[in-house]
Amino acid sequence: MTCAAGNRRRDVLPVPDHVSPARRHPSPVPYNQTRITGLDGANFERKVQLFEICIKPAYRTTRAYVIWDMRAERRGVGCVSLLLGAAGWASAAIHFEDFASTQGLSLVGDARVSGKVLRLTPAERDRSGAVWFREKQPVGSGFDTTFQFQLTRQGGLGHGADGFAFVMQNAGPEALGGRGSAGGFAVTDGNYRKREDAIPWSIAVFFDTFRNGEEEDPSANYVAFCTYGRPGEARWPAPRLAFTPRLSIRLKDRKAHTARIRFQPPVLSVFLDGSAAPALQSVADLSVVLDSEGEAWVGFTASTGGGYENHDILNWSFVRADVSSSMTVVSSHLTFLPSACLPDRNLCTPESAMIEPNEAGYHVILPGNAEWGANIPNPAGRAVLITNAHGIVCWDFKARGSNGCSGPPGNGAAGGAGWIQADAPAGALIMKTGQGRTWFSVNGRAGNAFQADEGYYEFDAEIK
Repeated sequence: MTCAAGNRRRDVLPVPDHVSPARRHPSPVPYNQTRITGLDGANFERKVQLFEICIKPAYRTTRAYVIWDMRAERRGVGCVSLLLGAAGWASAAIHFEDFASTQGLSLVGDARVSGKVLRLTPAERDRSGAVWFREKQPVGSGFDTTFQFQLTRQGGLGHGADGFAFVMQNAGPEALGGRGSAGGFAVTDGNYRKREDAIPWSIAVFFDTFRNGEEEDPSANYVAFCTYGRPGEARWPAPRLAFTPRLSIRLKDRKAHTARIRFQPPVLSVFLDGSAAPALQSVADLSVVLDSEGEAWVGFTASTGGGYENHDILNWSFVRADVSSSMTVVSSHLTFLPSACLPDRNLCTPESAMIEPNEAGYHVILPGNAEWGANIPNPAGRAVLITNAHGIVCWDFKARGSNGCSGPPGNGAAGGAGWIQADAPAGALIMKTGQGRTWFSVNGRAGNAFQADEGYYEFDAEIK
């Protein structure tokens, strides 16, 4: 399909920057007043128009229904949702068997192609380089990426330095961080060289090959998850979400190694050389790197300082997670900003609950660590309907996955003794009504342990 140039229909659908301008389907469905079933099961009038969106090369064409809620329109408040038929999407894939061609890639700084190899930095002092796939990729719902790397021609301090990273970021396809211990994504150590800024809005999986004692590195052979947020707030060294003290393989043994990085929300895992057991696994909140469509630029960075080595990527594939449902919904109701998160948490955990009136009744953001932390007035003690609930909360980081984290329905198993509501699933969104108010909480372990929980739920509450 060829994309047609044209103006955006801003009054109908604000097409994201990474999507080519929309054009009408050759046989467009005119505006019709129709009745369709909403996600809450209620029938209501809406206007529907069928569009065909032309997606740039990494995607296939899909159809989208642009829906205008007439109930909101009658109140003068429009709400647009985009429903995408998941069966019409290909997995957003990157596939390079080698790098004889770099079509679709952005090479930054000292990054070059050497033969059929992507060389992030040469084996020379004080270098930094980055490579990004030019089209943003959908990472928020999960992904699986695999690549081979090889570190050679070590010299200087530490018999080779400083390492490379797989990075997700929303700063742009020309982004590059500092040299030396910065790894090409972080802030440089100002004590030793001129300050070079970090890549903001980023999460890096850093394969570190030099032990910097002043940064409290655990070894010269480890993997860490590092993150940066707002521009201007970056500090040295990069905050670590998690790290493994030492690896069973040696990163700079001059051999080719295979790395697989998998994100199954909210768990980020790294596997090396085909091992079934992860070398590093932790809960990670990707909200800092995501745009409104759940996408980010992905690629690699590397750096050298007083020590140096070739940081080479031999091949690379990236696949978004399969979408199990037949519909994906992107709603304009999402309001929470990650800037309100508590520090030193792997999952964004709001500092306090936020409640604001909306057309349904109330829009609520409930921190995962606040026991009965949000409430709304309900003087008549009427039933409360919860809709549009989403989010992730974790209470047991050692358990990983559904045993220690869940969404609003909970993980399926009753919490049992010691939980706020023993007969409700662990992690479930629960509520109680009394003394003229309705209170909301995550079903976590009662007492002090609750305060260590992370994440949040966001939902609408309607008093019936």
